[in-house]
Amino acid sequence: MKVALDRKPNCIIDLTIELPPDRVAKEIGLVAGQFQKHARIPGYRPGKAPAAVIEKRYAREIEEEVRENLIGEAIRESAKKEGLKLHGVRDVPEAHIAEDKSMRIRATVVEIPQFSLPDYKSLSVSAPKRAVTDADVESFLEYLREPHSKFDPVAGRPLAMGDYAVASYEASVDGKPLAETAPKAPAQLKSRRNAWILMSEGTLFPGFAKAIEGMEPEQQRSFELDVPENFPVPELRGKKVAYSLTLHGINTKVPPALDDELANRIEPGSTLDSLRKKIRERHEESSEAQFKSAVRKAVIEKLLEGFACELPEDLVHLETKSIVKDIVMESQARGLSDEDIKEQTGKIVETAEGGAKDRVRANFLLLRIAEKEGLDASEAELHEALLDMSREYNIPLKKLVKDIGRSGTIGRIREQIRISKALDLAVANATVAATAEPSTPNT
Repeated sequence: MKVALDRKPNCIIDLTIELPPDRVAKEIGLVAGQFQKHARIPGYRPGKAPAAVIEKRYAREIEEEVRENLIGEAIRESAKKEGLKLHGVRDVPEAHIAEDKSMRIRATVVEIPQFSLPDYKSLSVSAPKRAVTDADVESFLEYLREPHSKFDPVAGRPLAMGDYAVASYEASVDGKPLAETAPKAPAQLKSRRNAWILMSEGTLFPGFAKAIEGMEPEQQRSFELDVPENFPVPELRGKKVAYSLTLHGINTKVPPALDDELANRIEPGSTLDSLRKKIRERHEESSEAQFKSAVRKAVIEKLLEGFACELPEDLVHLETKSIVKDIVMESQARGLSDEDIKEQTGKIVETAEGGAKDRVRANFLLLRIAEKEGLDASEAELHEALLDMSREYNIPLKKLVKDIGRSGTIGRIREQIRISKALDLAVANATVAATAEPSTPNT
C-alpha cells in the first residue's frame, strides 16, 4: 500500500492511497464468497454456483461492497502507518478499482491537532458561590404564597397603583382600530371587555396605568400614549395609540396569612417552619449545583489560557450552528420577537463563533487528557447515557439504540463521556476558592 499526504491548513489532510491488485482481489474473493452462499441462480443449487459466475452476475454489487470495505480499512491503515490521529473523514472524492484490480483512493480527512498538554493536575481557580440568606427564603415563600391570594372589591376610594382595574376599552391608531394597524399585536393591547388590568408601570404601554390612576367605578376616560421606539411590536413604534376606557370596578389582592395552614396548602404535611427549612435546603442545593458548574467552567477557562492549536473549520462550523440555535431559543424564551432576533444576527453569529472555537479547543484538550490517563467510556456509562437520552427525548431505548447505530453517533456519545471524565479529573485535582456572590431571590 502506497500513501501520499498533502497537509492543508486547519487540520485538513488530503490522502492518496494506492492498494495493490492482490489486496483488492482478495477482498473481491471474500465478498463474492458471501454472495455465493445466498445466491439463487438458475441451473445451480443454492450456494453452489461457481465463483466466476457469481462475480460476473453480481459484479456491480460486489465492487460497491468491496469499495466500501477497503475505503475504511485503507484510511485506518494509512493513518496508523503515517502516525496520524484522525478525528474523522470529510470526503472521499475517488475510490476507483482499475482493470488490473489495483485501487486508488483519494480522501480528505480531519486530523486531531498536535499540541503539548498543559499542566492539568495543579490548577488554581476561583468561582462564585451564592450564600443562601433568610431574605432568599422569605422571598421565595412570598412567591409560593402569591397564587393563594384572594381578590377583594374596593369601595370608597379611586383606582390606585397596585390595584386590579376591571375595565373595557377601545384602542385605535390614526383613527383605525389598533387590530388593523398591528394585527399580530398581543390581544391585551387591542380592544377588550371586562379585562383585569394590574396597575403597574409595566402594564400594556408605558404610561397606561398612570393615565387611568384616580378613576372611579363607571367613570370613562380617553387618553393617548406615545409608543417608544424600542417597543416589541414594530408596527406601533413611534406612533400614538388612543384609548377610550370605562372602569367597571376596582379589586385589590389580599395575600393569605403566613401560617401552618398556608404551608400545608403549599406542600401537604408541612408546617410553616418545616416549609422554610425545605426552601432553604433546596436553595442551598441549587447554589451548590451552580457553584460546581461555575468551577467546571473556570477549570476549562484556566486550561485554555495560553493554549492554541489549529482547528478544523468543519467542527467549528458545526459548533457555531449549535450555539446559534441555543442563543435563538434562549432569546425567544426571554420574549424577543423574530424581527429583533434577526436584527441581532451578526452579533449572535460573532458570539457563537467565539464560543465554538473555545468549545472545540477544549474538547481536543480534554480528549488528549483522557487518552493520556486511559479514561474510556465503560458499557455501563454508555448505557446510562443512552437511558438519559431516552428519557429526555421520550424515545424507547431499543429504538434509540437502533437509530444511533444507523447514524453512527455512538462514537460521539463515547467521546462526550471521555471528555466529561477528563474534566472531572482536572476539577478533582484543582485548588478551588469560593468567592462571595451577592444573594438574589430565586423566584
